[in-house]
Amino acid sequence: MHIGHIPLANRLFVAPMAGVTDRPFRQLCKQLGAGYAVSEMVTSRKDLWNSLKTSRRANHDGEPGPIAVQIAGTEAAMMAEAAVYNIERGAQIIDINMGCPAKKVCNKWAGSALMQDEALAVSIAAAVVEACAPRNVP
Repeated sequence: MHIGHIPLANRLFVAPMAGVTDRPFRQLCKQLGAGYAVSEMVTSRKDLWNSLKTSRRANHDGEPGPIAVQIAGTEAAMMAEAAVYNIERGAQIIDINMGCPAKKVCNKWAGSALMQDEALAVSIAAAVVEACAPRNVP
């Protein structure tokens, strides 16, 4: 199985979960056989990238591949920039958060709230793909 050109060891996926899928947890899951484990969501807000929380989420030192990072936000250009930011820090796969039902995420029109605005969801996906494609990142 592959995501884009990235081979996966198997079909056992660990979904991104805020407060759960930190780097040690992902490493443990991969050691126990997961073929794919996605990071906790990383914000698209550039002003938060240097915060302790975001810098920990964007740190993949010593983590076996593939490195998959989930990004969250509501503006296409910011999401594209967040994709590049994470690719520069080792992300091999970018995942867009369009499924989180948490109120604090949905209240900002991110996560599953994006499904209420098809045009916005499409523009975010297109911008992220456009940012990732030249870097050969799915």
